[in-house]
This record gives sequence, structure tokens and C-alpha cells, in this order.
Amino acid sequence: MTAVKKDYYEILGVKKTDSDDTIKKAYKKLALKYHPDKAAADKKKEYEDKFKEINEAYSTIGDPEKRKKHDMGGDNPFGSHSSSARGGGFQDIFGDLFRGGFGGDYDDDEEDPDLRYEITIEFNEAVFGVEKEILIKKNISCEVCDGTGAENKVFRKCSKCNGQGRIKINQRTPFGMISQVGRCDNCNGEGQIPENPCPHCDGKGVFESREKAKIRIPKGIDNGQTLRIPGGGNATKNGDDGDLYLLVKVKPHKIFKRDKFDIYMDLTISFAQAALGAEISIPTINSEEIKIKVASGTQSGSVLRLKGRGIPVLNSANHSGDQFVKITVKTPTKLSKAQTKLFEELRELDE
Repeated sequence: MTAVKKDYYEILGVKKTDSDDTIKKAYKKLALKYHPDKAAADKKKEYEDKFKEINEAYSTIGDPEKRKKHDMGGDNPFGSHSSSARGGGFQDIFGDLFRGGFGGDYDDDEEDPDLRYEITIEFNEAVFGVEKEILIKKNISCEVCDGTGAENKVFRKCSKCNGQGRIKINQRTPFGMISQVGRCDNCNGEGQIPENPCPHCDGKGVFESREKAKIRIPKGIDNGQTLRIPGGGNATKNGDDGDLYLLVKVKPHKIFKRDKFDIYMDLTISFAQAALGAEISIPTINSEEIKIKVASGTQSGSVLRLKGRGIPVLNSANHSGDQFVKITVKTPTKLSKAQTKLFEELRELDE
């Protein structure tokens, strides 16, 4: 079977005309995002596959010579992309990626610019939305050096990588010796070193701070959903700020249960109300009570639907789910003599 050539630029989310530096930044962001150590248990395989694909792409177009060959139609230096190759030796090679020992300029010790926090809110706050203030610990850009890490913004070229930010790493694999471009550990891939580190941030360009953040939680959000606040994460040296991801936990309601944007509640009525019909007041999520009509002859297990009385649809101004009321008919267990006589008369009529 003929192997299908992958679009490495598309995998990294870059264009063919983008600079090496742009490709490098895109790779670093994706490698941090999809590193398997950051994946939940049910996403582990998905992250591993994506991480392999990202590193495979960068191993080619992240190196100027290999990129040139690739753009001219040459083969990927790792060989075929057929399923048999992916399932065999590649797994052994890329296994080292997860230990940070091989592959591009990814470093397990590099701090993820994105932040992840949890917040717990009340059921009704999730229904109608709420603004919350949370305290987060994050890196902010150093104002003294404008995030450069250098006093007076004076730098000198890194002697180890000759200002390239990358160095060649040789690694022995089952396929022989493979050369890979990796991040320079002397300048952290920047290609330059501060002449004098900024004394305020100790040359890091950022420093740790505790910040209060006001978060607007939209109406209709559900338990387990995550809000992304662009730029709300860590500041990075000479780079863009990360994002803040807020996992929302919603407390259960004592009456209502939620299914997407619909709500459900149980209503117990008497045998007489079921047989003769009744008008009964019930609660709604907007804290008001409304009266519903229970038709005569209503059976236990019947469900009444109140259209538009549910939860506002997320990111929609005019749409809401419905409220469903499940009827349970309570059978009397202790009867007075008059009630017993009445039921006996009813039984005779049924017969």
C-alpha cells in the first residue's frame, strides 16, 4: 500500500512560508499542550498519538536542511508513514519523547504557560451565570526589563549554539544513529544570553505573583465543563501569555436534576388527586412557584413537560431547555373506616 504523505505544516498549525522561529513556537505550544503526562486517564492514548505526530512533524520541518528536502518532495528521514511502520519501530523511537530525552527542543522541565484551576459554584449560579473572583498564583512579566531578563536589554550571542538556539543531538536507536536538533541548554533555545541578568527577576523575565482574577461564568454552564480565559495564564519570557483553564464543578440541587439543558423533578400526589385531577403548585429554577394541572386518571410514572422552563442554552440569548415533572401516585397504607368503606364500594363498581 502506498504511504500517504503527511502535511507537517498543517499538523503544527503553521504555513509553509512561516519562519523557523514561528514553527518552533508553534511546536513548543503544542508539545506542552499534548504531553501525555498532562492527559487524563481516558485521554492518554489520544495525547500519546498526537504527541508523536507533533514531534514527527517538527523533527522534519524544524530542521532547516530536512525542511528544505521535505519541501522539495523528499522523504521524511524517519522513513515510511505506513501503519506497519507506525506500529513497530517508531513506537520504540518515540518512547524516548515521553522522557524528554529525544525529539525537537521539548523539555519536561519547561513550565507550562497555561494554568488550570477548579471552581465550585451553586446549581442556580450555573443556570443563570455568575461573576466570581478567584486568587491564582501565576508568573507575570517583569516590568523592569520588559520581560527580556536582561538588564538594560543588552544581550550577547550564545557561544554554544552560535546564536541558533538549537544544537544537534545524536542518539542511538534500533535503526542506527539518528541526529536530531534539540534546544540549546545554555540559552534555553533563545540564541542569546543577557550581558547582565535583570536583578529584579533574576534574569528570568518573569516572577511569581498572586493575582485576583474576575471570572464571568456564563449562564447554562454544566458540571465538568471548562472555561478558557485567553491570556489569563503565565507570562513567558519574550513570549505570549498562556491561557487560564477553569474547570467548573456544580453543586447538586436538592430538588432538580439536570440533563444537558433540561431539568427533572419528582412530584408525589395522592390517589384522590390522581383519580379526580388537581391543580398543584410546584417550584421552578427561577425560584418562583407555578400551578400545573394534573388531569383526572393520571397514572403513576406519567411525565409532564413544561416547555421553556429549563436551563438557558449556553451562548444563546433566547433558548432554554424544558422542565419535566415525573408523577408518583402515593397509595394510602392506613385507611379510616370511612375510607375503607369507600374503596370497597369502588371495588364493587369495578367488578
